[in-house]
Amino acid sequence: MSTQAHGVPMPVLCLSEIAAAATVSGRGREDLTPGGSVAFQRNLSGSTGEELTPRGHGAGFYGEVHSEDEGEETPRMVHARSETNGDKTPLTASTRSKVREAQEMEELQTLLGFQLKEQHPRVLCVSRRHLRKNKYVDIVGEYHLDLVQGFGGVPVIIPRTTQTLQHLMQYLPMDGLLVAEGNDMSDGTLLKYGCCIPGRLDGEDAQKFASDTEFDLSKDELEFALMKFALEKGCPILGLCRGSQMLNVMRGGTLIGDIESEVGHKIVHLLDGSDPSYDSHRHPIHVAPGTPLAEWFAGDMSSSGELLVNSYHHQGVKELGNGLVEMAWAPDGVLEGFYDPSYDSQSGRFVVGLQFHPERMLQDYAGCAEVYKAFGRACWAYQQSQL
Repeated sequence: MSTQAHGVPMPVLCLSEIAAAATVSGRGREDLTPGGSVAFQRNLSGSTGEELTPRGHGAGFYGEVHSEDEGEETPRMVHARSETNGDKTPLTASTRSKVREAQEMEELQTLLGFQLKEQHPRVLCVSRRHLRKNKYVDIVGEYHLDLVQGFGGVPVIIPRTTQTLQHLMQYLPMDGLLVAEGNDMSDGTLLKYGCCIPGRLDGEDAQKFASDTEFDLSKDELEFALMKFALEKGCPILGLCRGSQMLNVMRGGTLIGDIESEVGHKIVHLLDGSDPSYDSHRHPIHVAPGTPLAEWFAGDMSSSGELLVNSYHHQGVKELGNGLVEMAWAPDGVLEGFYDPSYDSQSGRFVVGLQFHPERMLQDYAGCAEVYKAFGRACWAYQQSQL
C-alpha cells in the first residue's frame, strides 16, 4: 500500500513490535509499511519583539526571555568576509546559527558514515517526573519514542523542569505534539487558560490516587502552552489519557473529577499500581462507525464494534469540547475517544484524544500501531506544508 503526503513518500517501518502487533489480526508488515524506503530525518508573558521562525516555519512563538547574565550584551551580528571584494558582509545571528547547523551536520554525518536524506518531522513531548532511588528523574515511555521514530518522526523530549518554560521557543519548530500520561491538571493552570476546574478529592480519597492527584505545575505550564500553540497553528496533536483530558478542556469541555465518586463502580478504570493485573486489566469500549478509530481498528473489532482496552485513569471527559466528535465510550458512559472532524492525516489535520494507551497494547491489536502511523503521516504532511 502506497501512502504519500503532499507527494512525498512516508518512511518505512523499523519496529519489530509493530510487525508483531500486525500479525495479531492477520495483517502483515507489508500492510503497515507506507510507500518506498525513505530515510527521515516559568512566565511566558510579554514579548522579546522578535519572532522565532526556524527552518522556514511560519509559526511564531513569543515570550519574555531573560538572560541569566542580564548585564552582558548579547552579540546580535557577526561579519563574514566576502570572497569577491574583501568587504565585511553583515551576518545576522539567525543566519550564523544556520551556518553552524549546516557545518556541524556535515561533520556528524562524516563521523557516522551516512547522510541525512530528508528532514524528519519533529514531534515534541514533555517528560514526566518520576521518583527513582529517592531522586527525581524525567522520563518518557520508550514505546512512544519507538513508535514516533518507526513512523518517520523525530521525538524531541522537553524536560519538565522549572526553568524550561523560559527557553521553550528554542525547541521549535514543532511538526507534531504528543501529550501522554501524567498527573491531574492543576487548578491554577486550568484557570490561566480559561478551562473549567473539575471536582477534587479530599483526605483519604485523595490519598488513594496520590500519584495522580499531586499537581505537576511545570509540566502543566509547558504542555498547556504547547497545546494552545498547536491548536492555533493547526499542528497535529495526539492526546493520550491525561493528554485527551487536556485537549478536551482546551476546547471548552469539562472533566469528571473522579469516576468512582461521580459515575460509579460499574467499570474499573484504575487499579492500584501494586495490583498484579495493573497492566493486563482490560474493559470493553464501543467504537463509533465511520470514525478514525474505527478505521484504525477495522480488522480488530468484534462484530458489534467493541474493543478491549487498558485503563489507567480516575478522571475522564464529562462534557465534550467545542467542535469535537465522540469516537468511543465505555459501558458506564465514560468517553474513551474523540476527534476533530476536520481530520485528514494525508493533509496534516490530526487532533485526536484517546483515554486508553495504544502504545501499551501493541500485542493486542494491529490498530494500536495504526494510531501512530496516522499521526506520523499527519506530522509529515504538516511539516511539508510549512516549508
